Amino acid sequence: MKIIFSFCWALLFSMTITATSPAQTAQNLVAGIGPLTNASAIWNDKSAINLISGSTLFSASGKNTVLYLGFTQAGGPSSEFDIGGMVLYTTERNRFKIKAVTPVTLGGVGSGAFFLNPTLCSVIPSVPTPCVVRLDPINLKLSSLNDYYFVVYFTNTTANIAVDAAISLGSHTTIVGGIDPADDTKFVKGDFLPTNIINKGDAFFLVGVMNN
Repeated sequence: MKIIFSFCWALLFSMTITATSPAQTAQNLVAGIGPLTNASAIWNDKSAINLISGSTLFSASGKNTVLYLGFTQAGGPSSEFDIGGMVLYTTERNRFKIKAVTPVTLGGVGSGAFFLNPTLCSVIPSVPTPCVVRLDPINLKLSSLNDYYFVVYFTNTTANIAVDAAISLGSHTTIVGGIDPADDTKFVKGDFLPTNIINKGDAFFLVGVMNN
């Protein structure tokens, strides 16, 4: 199954995208990400945390949510990135106590080594041509009564040293994020998220939140 999409970056997620079924149209659940640029970082043994605030959610139909990750570079000639886990935490608005934990997967798995090219990516990932990965649909309809924290942890491998995130150029999106040098995918219901990890800065990797 092909999971990498190539879009016109100036319009990325600023409009609806037709889903697999001709009768169904995917809709943005947050403000369109707009043009993308690059955020260089050494991602081994770090978590990217992205806040999807309930106060910024659009009203849209559909029972599933689809997240999109953007990469401008991955490790080595095979463009590898290694994930230790991906989760979506649900909290009450403006609160940090977790009331639900939803696993997130890519190709049916939540961790392992993934490769952007040549099999899955039509171009070599770069700033002019980022690769956007469509994660598996999540059986969850986002509610404006909650906040949602999407966390992806990059394991301590050599490949992740070279991984670069796509971020919004000019902060067009309402998603904000942070970086934590720890595995933040292990929290459970009732735990409190660390308040210092969301600095209201760039959303790292998360370039789209849509319904399905």
